Amino acid sequence: MLRSLLRDGGNVPAAAAAAAVAAYCASSRATSTARSESPTGFARQPPRAIISDPDVFAAKLSRMAADGPSQLLMIADFDYTLTPYYTPKGEHAHSCHGIISGSGFLGPEFQAKANALFQQFYPIEISPLLTHDEKEPHMIEWWERSHKIMVEYGLHAHHIQDAVADADITFRAGFRPLFASLATANVPTLIFSAGLADVIQAVMNKTWGDAFWTPNVHVISNVMEFEPTTGRLVGFQEKLIHCHNKNTAVVRDTPFWDECHSRRNVVLLGDSIGDVNMTEGLDGKEVLRIGFLNTHIEERMAEYLSLYDVVIVNDGTLHFAHVVVDLITRPPSPPRSVAEVPLAGL
Repeated sequence: MLRSLLRDGGNVPAAAAAAAVAAYCASSRATSTARSESPTGFARQPPRAIISDPDVFAAKLSRMAADGPSQLLMIADFDYTLTPYYTPKGEHAHSCHGIISGSGFLGPEFQAKANALFQQFYPIEISPLLTHDEKEPHMIEWWERSHKIMVEYGLHAHHIQDAVADADITFRAGFRPLFASLATANVPTLIFSAGLADVIQAVMNKTWGDAFWTPNVHVISNVMEFEPTTGRLVGFQEKLIHCHNKNTAVVRDTPFWDECHSRRNVVLLGDSIGDVNMTEGLDGKEVLRIGFLNTHIEERMAEYLSLYDVVIVNDGTLHFAHVVVDLITRPPSPPRSVAEVPLAGL
């Protein structure tokens, strides 16, 4: 892989990418010991980054680096992409919806119904045996029923703040420096989630405070509507966003959409098959896709490698994505050897 990336000799982005993969894998092996085994005793392997086609990847990265930050967009999923799949204790981490259902604030009956929906539909979502089209009606039903019981059981705005305050939610290592680089380079950045916009905002505020909300950051997700005087949830805004309809059809008429027309390059971060479609409708764009493969790794690897340029397995970090963004957004410099490419923080 390294020889393939370095074949042209003078291609600094390609050389840096090769070195980044090597450094990423080495650092992951060194830092994964503390979280390599779950409470059940199942040992997880060190994170790895796999490039599907090194020559295609190097060519994309070279073109994007030549264009620079003024032509770049970032589109990222939230649940299990910006956040890890496992907690530090080795348990399955909560999604946005899971933070609400797992909080206990709406009572045991709500929890039981939410858990029953999860047990029914989550295996369908992650099944390697079903196609995208076969899964979609089930995902619509899951989202609609989940939102319906939140209304039925009296979710209030304050429940979101309380649930997030109690939740053990973290971000993948490398999140803050990645978003700092995007802000510094003024790269329009979309967090595009089938989760809950209100929960995402509360999580960001809890973890990073108001400083996180730089002008380049946008969030598009399912937005709750509350009764103004009581704060009780009465429904959701019209466009239902589930894991299989995340594309520009739900991005139009937003500030982020206005910024898309003048930029031709996109770095996409996702963890599902549906996430690769987040740029669908952005015609003429160069897209570099980085995917986190969290479950059924052996069964799904070939499919992920056919859809993503880079696949990161075993709950890896965002450091690789940060290296890619830095290579695109840094001012051009004279050619250097691989040994001179800065890889601090990987």
